[in-house]
Amino acid sequence: MNLLTLVVLGIISIAACCKFGDLKNWGEYYSTILFYNVGAMTENIITRNRPLWLFYGSHMTDTIADYVFGFLIFPFIIILYLSRYPKARKKRILYTTAFISFMSLVELILYKIQELQYYNGWNVGWSILLYVGVFPLLRLHLKRPLTAMLILFTLTVGGLLCFHIAIID
Repeated sequence: MNLLTLVVLGIISIAACCKFGDLKNWGEYYSTILFYNVGAMTENIITRNRPLWLFYGSHMTDTIADYVFGFLIFPFIIILYLSRYPKARKKRILYTTAFISFMSLVELILYKIQELQYYNGWNVGWSILLYVGVFPLLRLHLKRPLTAMLILFTLTVGGLLCFHIAIID
């Protein structure tokens, strides 16, 4: 992935969170950020020999991009998402849909400008479905962490089976 692309995405996520998020209470969201990173790093380890997507370039480029997304971009997105989560059910659905749509659009753009490539049956449709699961799961983790962990484990096993990913080679 192009370094400039990472810098731009980083600046946008930081600026949006600084403007609209609750950064002063970041500690409230810290365990959910770690939950996200454990899931993302688990995906990286499990799919190392059969990747579903890679940021365009070498494996080193992909690794750097994964770390920037996991430790810079997505933490700010998580804080923004969770700190402004609405109380009214209808607003929650619209709010979550907006985040899913935005992240899906960003990914589609990265794919179209060839900063991201899909492999082994993965495509943008699967990514949208992933975001449909990720954002509600982040909210669930904030309120009921053990339940969210059990669901993540179940979804991970389902993903392994669906995409024929062997844990042991």
